[in-house]
Amino acid sequence: MNKTLIISIAVFLLLPGCNNERKKVNTLTAPLIPAVPTKVSASNKPSVNVYVENSGSMDGYVRGITDFEQIVYNYLTDIIISDFTDSLNLFYINSDIIPQGSDISDFIERLEPSTFRIRGGNRGISDISNVLKTVLSETQENEIAILVTDGIFSPGIGKDAAQYLNNQQIGIKRTFAEHLKTYPNTSVLIYHLSSQFEGYYYNREDSRIYINSQRPFYIWIIGNSEQLDNLCHKVPTSKFKGNGIQNIFTVSRSNENKNFAIKLGSGNFDLDKKSPKNTIMHWKKDKKGSQNSPRFSIDANLSGFLLDESYLKDTANYELNNKDFKMSITKAVINNFGYTHTLILSSPRVQKGIITIKLKTKIPGWVVEVNDDDGSSPIADKTYGIKYQIHGVYEAFTINKDFYTEIKINIK
Repeated sequence: MNKTLIISIAVFLLLPGCNNERKKVNTLTAPLIPAVPTKVSASNKPSVNVYVENSGSMDGYVRGITDFEQIVYNYLTDIIISDFTDSLNLFYINSDIIPQGSDISDFIERLEPSTFRIRGGNRGISDISNVLKTVLSETQENEIAILVTDGIFSPGIGKDAAQYLNNQQIGIKRTFAEHLKTYPNTSVLIYHLSSQFEGYYYNREDSRIYINSQRPFYIWIIGNSEQLDNLCHKVPTSKFKGNGIQNIFTVSRSNENKNFAIKLGSGNFDLDKKSPKNTIMHWKKDKKGSQNSPRFSIDANLSGFLLDESYLKDTANYELNNKDFKMSITKAVINNFGYTHTLILSSPRVQKGIITIKLKTKIPGWVVEVNDDDGSSPIADKTYGIKYQIHGVYEAFTINKDFYTEIKINIK
């Protein structure tokens, strides 16, 4: 069964027409164009602009029918049929942005090395920093950018690879920092996936090495935090085809306005009538149950950060200013105040003062595990320089604060 026949099974998915006039063929040195942001919410359907890197190193992912193609095809189809957007625009990207219309089935059917070659642009360039800069320069209010890439850096012959990687990280940090000035509610979501790959791997000096094996690739999703949160609910990770999503990185700006409140009846204390949400009075040991220790709970809204339950319930991702306190996290009981989680705190003794709890912004351990620092030859399940890309993004988002939100409780 060939690719044309398989794709034709889904050709009934008729996509709305999209206006691509604003998107032009741009060089990768295009400056960021500032715009005046407007209020965006998940209820406003955004435009989705999809950029598939078609540099030479990507050929092996599209030779024949691959997991890469099925994953991308299925994900984009789910975005359309979930009613998340009425406008999905397709592009190739290397040294230029090359518009490809809005027909997903036709786009996937034509994903072959030969098509990559004839679409134009400098396919020998894998400057991820400039690719991201161009994508961001084209991403305006109420737009979501999706970049599909192998994420491999190519310093080229005779270049200092270590210096190149560090410069790329700095460039990525600056690009995202500039974008955040105009669009402060931006978030970034990166999916780490894998597919069979048959073709040439280009090492750090652009030497070709033929391989036929599984290789990682990445889907970057960039846009307004509320809209990305909505997208994750409408197209959850469980819907991905192939081997599924192997790892996830997310980052958002700090939001200290998240709602929280001390939970009445969660310990032996009174609430301050002037500030009952965050102030405890007359705190004593809890004589109910078997714990018999001073304790209290806090209901909090921890939604909107694109973090999964495993992250939110892991106490290692929180920082308390008082090491005497122990904490556990559970899902909140359904209520009308938007609380998502309950933080349960206990102490070996009654104390007073300000207790702060920070939900930390962290780079997950998988980033180091899948990173290849050498780049001279392909290593299974590793990507040359991926940690420098993610560190660049992380540093841009955490330049002022390295936490998602902070809860302060006053014990009098």
